[in-house]
Amino acid sequence: MAQPTSFIASIWTTDLHGNCTSVVDHRPDVLPPFAAAASLLDWLRGCGDAAGDEAARAVADALARHAPFDHEVQVRCGDGRARRVVVSGLPRVAADGRCAGFSGAFADVTEQKATLDRALRSEAEHRLIVDHSMDLIAHCGVDGRYIYVSPSYETVIGREAAEMVGELVTCFLHPDDRGAATAALARILAGGDIDDVIEVRKQHRDGHYVSLGTKVRKVTDPATGAVFGAVLVSRDITREREMLHRVEHAHAHVRTVLESIEDGFFSVNRNWEITYANTLAEVFAGVTPGTSTGRVLWDLAEGLAGTGIASTYRRAMERRENTSFEAFYDPAGVWLSLRVYAREDGLSVFFHDISDRKRAEERLEQLATRDDLTGLPNRAWLNGHLKAMLGQARSQAATTVMFIDLNRFKEVNDSLGHAAGDVLLQQVGQRLQSCMRPGDVVARLGGDEFVVAAHCAGREAAAGIAQRLLKTLTVPFYIDGLEMCVGASIGISLSGQDAPTPELLFQNADTAMYKAKALGESSYQFFEREMSVEARRRLQIEAALRRALELGQFELHYQPRIDVRTLRLRGVEVLLRWKHPELGQVSPLEFIPIAEERGHIEAIGKWVLVEACRVGKRLGDKYGTQLHVSVNVSARQLRTASLVAEVEQALRESGFPARALELELTESALIEDTEQSVDVLRRLKGLGLTLALDDFGTGYSSLSYLKRFPVDVLKLDRSFFLEQSQDANGDEIVAALVHMAHALGLKVVAEGIETEEVMETLRDCRCDEAQGYLFARPMALPEFDKFLQCEVPGSMAA
Repeated sequence: MAQPTSFIASIWTTDLHGNCTSVVDHRPDVLPPFAAAASLLDWLRGCGDAAGDEAARAVADALARHAPFDHEVQVRCGDGRARRVVVSGLPRVAADGRCAGFSGAFADVTEQKATLDRALRSEAEHRLIVDHSMDLIAHCGVDGRYIYVSPSYETVIGREAAEMVGELVTCFLHPDDRGAATAALARILAGGDIDDVIEVRKQHRDGHYVSLGTKVRKVTDPATGAVFGAVLVSRDITREREMLHRVEHAHAHVRTVLESIEDGFFSVNRNWEITYANTLAEVFAGVTPGTSTGRVLWDLAEGLAGTGIASTYRRAMERRENTSFEAFYDPAGVWLSLRVYAREDGLSVFFHDISDRKRAEERLEQLATRDDLTGLPNRAWLNGHLKAMLGQARSQAATTVMFIDLNRFKEVNDSLGHAAGDVLLQQVGQRLQSCMRPGDVVARLGGDEFVVAAHCAGREAAAGIAQRLLKTLTVPFYIDGLEMCVGASIGISLSGQDAPTPELLFQNADTAMYKAKALGESSYQFFEREMSVEARRRLQIEAALRRALELGQFELHYQPRIDVRTLRLRGVEVLLRWKHPELGQVSPLEFIPIAEERGHIEAIGKWVLVEACRVGKRLGDKYGTQLHVSVNVSARQLRTASLVAEVEQALRESGFPARALELELTESALIEDTEQSVDVLRRLKGLGLTLALDDFGTGYSSLSYLKRFPVDVLKLDRSFFLEQSQDANGDEIVAALVHMAHALGLKVVAEGIETEEVMETLRDCRCDEAQGYLFARPMALPEFDKFLQCEVPGSMAA
């Protein structure tokens, strides 16, 4: 005879309130729908009979007490057939010992119940049903010993009825379960009631333990009410427990993972109640870890409800779509990266703080478009802005670029240090901005170069802006209490056929700026087409200069200095010449200013000094008499801290005597920093060499400077003698200068002498030496060597 069967029609889990969180193996052909987010209590009430309502009340009570429950109800299938279902559930304990929800099942006992109902008509039928029931049914007396056990015991735990009868009900129980089972049975036998399912583990004959869910009911005498035993009905729940264990293990593993990640994580049901949140999420929300479950998200995260983040959550919940986004969370003042995953029963959200990354991105963007020192736009930003300006060309206004270069910025940097230079650049940037009209832009390209971009109606309007800029830059700057005066040179380029692109606007303005710089301080120049030729030439020279020294393209030429009275050779001035294979012979007037500006002059000047000393020593040894050599020193060399050491090294390594070396310096070089200049000149004089003031008469020509600087020789500029024939007082001026120099103990050398008439004047005023085309042009070394061979050896004495 086939045994009546029951089967599991659904396995599920709920939260603490009985709301379904997961369902597996649900049989829709047997049971009404029960899905995620559904209420177990509503499902029971929906059974439509008193048993369902009673079961709902009992289950609600069990949920509140975190206790197991087991109730039988009648449900109707989709086809209208009635089914008997046992609803059972067990509390699910979290790692911290608290109840995290419930796990349970719906067991279809329709067939079993029908069989039992029919069998109850007679004791014989009843015993037959009991004996063939899949449940483990047993009776015990008041002494707690088995009186009867059903045959299913043998099926489930491998023990025959004969082996069990007479034994205590607690026999073969797991040691950890005996105490609770003994107490529960004692309570029943004492007349009490226990509605809950008692879970125990019974040992199988082969040694493993079988999990049983047991309900115990007392048996009383109908007449007296006295308890004379108990009925125990057990069901094998091993599979359920194993499944529950696997689910709990999976949940524990997931919790471990979620606690170990660097993201905050939380999940909510469709009522926006937190079903789980990891510690990072709870700390972020400002709540005690482990206290967020069951709380409404909007109440938990203050200020979230009205944000764009909340709107995205609601949209994801409504549409059941996944999304990821970044947003600024104002209540916490942080940037968040969020990933939202929609589930059937709610949402899962991962988030992490990306504020540091956002700040880094903002910083990178600022570095990419802004000058770090002044905060002004940089070249990259200005390029884009100029493209936009050119694209929005106005019919009556041209896009105008003004290239601004400070004239004496390097002096501040060299004398006061880079910190002072930085402060000066910041102040310059602020002043330039103060001159801007609405819509005009000032940017810094780097170094001491600034650019203004503006719309101008024409040259007159552009000139007005340039004049304002120059005027504001002539007002002294103050740095650490020191007054600084800097001028500027401005090149102006207007959009049109000559400059249709930002690149050409920049290039033309840069070209015009160099033209302005050549004209003198505090001036501006508009770009003209002919400047392009000059600019190309300049660029070629700049490029070629970088390797000219390395490639040996420089050479020294030598121009004799003659005694005015005896016409004998008194010395030689060394002059630098550059012959480039493509550019040809490049004039010093072209390449020396560029070399100074681009920072090549120090290396070139050092080479000139070393080569002049070497040649001077060789020629002196060759002709047996000392040759007096004069070498020009630039303003930048004079400001170089290593100049004195370089001169000393050149003398030492060449063996050239210091008394035979003369260094020529210009007036303008000396007055750029008089204190430093005086100090350097005194140290040079300490080496035993001679100092000459070159091009006297072209600069400040101040008598006070002559008295202050420790110079030995005064060189009169060629302009005195070129104009002498046109100036009636020319002879008197030259004579006065010679007389003044002699009065100060200085030797006088006249430059650029080309006629006998001028020589006669020099003899009359007793000038000491002269040089010029009248005697000899500058010569290359081989030619100069031949020149020396014609001279009387004694004529070279200094």
